[in-house]
Amino acid sequence: MANKSDLPTHNEVEETVEDFDNQMDEKEEELEVLTEDTETVRDVHEQLDLETTAEGTEQLESLVDAAEDETVEIFDQEDNDLEGIQEETQDYANEIDDRHDSAQSDLEKLSDASSQIRTTETINELANAKASVLEEMDFLKDNNQRAEDAKAESEQVQQDLQSRINSGRRS
Repeated sequence: MANKSDLPTHNEVEETVEDFDNQMDEKEEELEVLTEDTETVRDVHEQLDLETTAEGTEQLESLVDAAEDETVEIFDQEDNDLEGIQEETQDYANEIDDRHDSAQSDLEKLSDASSQIRTTETINELANAKASVLEEMDFLKDNNQRAEDAKAESEQVQQDLQSRINSGRRS
């Protein structure tokens, strides 16, 4: 049995799920900006006339390529950071799922005990306890789903942005 002080409160669970969601949203916004910047640099590169001198054209092309490379490198770093947050979110969702399993086990134990009790008052109190466990299970299930949904949405956004970045990468 865990020490009660080691167990998260409802508020802490909700805040942690919300915090992971916000962190993923922030990284997605950063990746969107980097994707747009990369696309802009690529568009400019395609639009350049590049008809000055051999040296001038080579230098300009090299500098524009360097701008794209730098932006893509930053994108890759931020993308890795997002994956780390997604992994942490999944770990926390798994932790919530473990807590749900623990509540399910407690419910089964209460049900087993209830079948052996003969005193009406005790049966009623155990029924209240089972109702409380069911509420806890619903709370945990809802927060697990929130974490899973936030992660899935983040992965979809990430995949879309990666596709946009990769579609224009030079070989």
